[in-house]
Amino acid sequence: MEFLLPLFGRFHPLFVHLPIGILFFAVLLIFISGKEKNSFKGVIPIAFLVGTCFALLSGISGFLQYRYEGYSWETVQIHLILGWSTIAISAWLYFQFRKQPEIDNRLRVQSAGLLLLLMATGHFGGNITHGDDYLIEVLPPGLKASLGLEFEESKPLQLPEDNWEELAFYEGAIQPILNHNCTSCHNPRNRKGELDLTTAKGLLSGGENGEVLVHGNLTNSALFARLVLPKEDEDHMPPKEKRQPKKEEIELIKTWIEGGASMEKTLGEAKVPSSLVSAFFEREEIPFYPETTLGKVSEDSISKIRERGFFIENISLASPLFRVSCLNFPDFQDQDWSYLDRISSHITYLDLSETKASSKILESLQTLENLTILKLNSLPLSGENLELLINNQNLKIIYLNSSNISIENLRLLDGHPSLEKVYAFKTPASSQEKVKLSFELETGDFMLPKLATDTIVY
Repeated sequence: MEFLLPLFGRFHPLFVHLPIGILFFAVLLIFISGKEKNSFKGVIPIAFLVGTCFALLSGISGFLQYRYEGYSWETVQIHLILGWSTIAISAWLYFQFRKQPEIDNRLRVQSAGLLLLLMATGHFGGNITHGDDYLIEVLPPGLKASLGLEFEESKPLQLPEDNWEELAFYEGAIQPILNHNCTSCHNPRNRKGELDLTTAKGLLSGGENGEVLVHGNLTNSALFARLVLPKEDEDHMPPKEKRQPKKEEIELIKTWIEGGASMEKTLGEAKVPSSLVSAFFEREEIPFYPETTLGKVSEDSISKIRERGFFIENISLASPLFRVSCLNFPDFQDQDWSYLDRISSHITYLDLSETKASSKILESLQTLENLTILKLNSLPLSGENLELLINNQNLKIIYLNSSNISIENLRLLDGHPSLEKVYAFKTPASSQEKVKLSFELETGDFMLPKLATDTIVY
């Protein structure tokens, strides 16, 4: 029958919600109770009595869970003291109300105090289950700072792309993974399962069920074995409601343990392949389109542009920049630019292909400060004034297919500060000898290699 006390302790999460709801209901009745007609004097003592009984069950089961589940006293002491204080005060309020059933301001203040005590008890109980940062974990950094919260942010693993081999495998890779995914519950203050994963010493010491790391043995290393259990398994770690490690992080832990779980070896000495760590390299993400502080264009202005036949849409919901096309406006001519001139700063993608525009349109296009992609396919471009596009400091891609552009014309764009690629299929440039330019030139005429199946006759 030795299992009965541990079993009763595990009922704590079930019991604990009942007194919270019932006692909250009792306090609510005190505050909304009026005189005579709206009086709840007959219900309030019953609510306090039932709430106190379930609070007592919660207190007993919580104490048993502490004794049998391996929680340290430092972890549960505040929650346990507040819990038993809640039991005592709710019982005291029950007897006070039975002795003097009149609802006055003194009783309301006492009830409000019980409510605050309930909230504090629940908060510290939640910290034990989910970690100290459970409520604030999802808050943005700015809001945390404004609230004066000084919780140290655990950052995901990042490795330098150069000389990563020189980093210690454990300190440089494994410990950051544990810090980011495990130490909210397994730390010196909240040693769930008597396990501290914030240091190598704590990791090697293990927890209430013994060691969690067996050098070179994945099966017997709970540190790894629990990570790969199904999320629905009660032994899966981290708990399914918490952030889960990435598959690349689990693979790194696996490689480290299989290699002997050395605390001294570097990533290079452990012969970790670059393919295993490349996902963690620090890379500066440069947005493709310009970042701008431009304001939004009114819907009325956009509607008027669409009425002329232009296709226009934002490149994203958060950006004020536009993608503009004349796909449904083949009669576009140079003078029609006046309709777009009012939003010229907002245009980042422009397609004037197969319209009636001429080389003169380049004089207008050079003013587009945020232009990134420009399509001028099948236009009668002579190429002499192509250098005007040097003024488009954010221009990255130009399409000049089926035009009269030659290599000599394209030399005018050589040295463009941002241009990455030019497409010039079916142009004089596609039949001329290739030259070295500051941007990549695609001129077509690609030939796919023949496959054996190409010669089979069916």
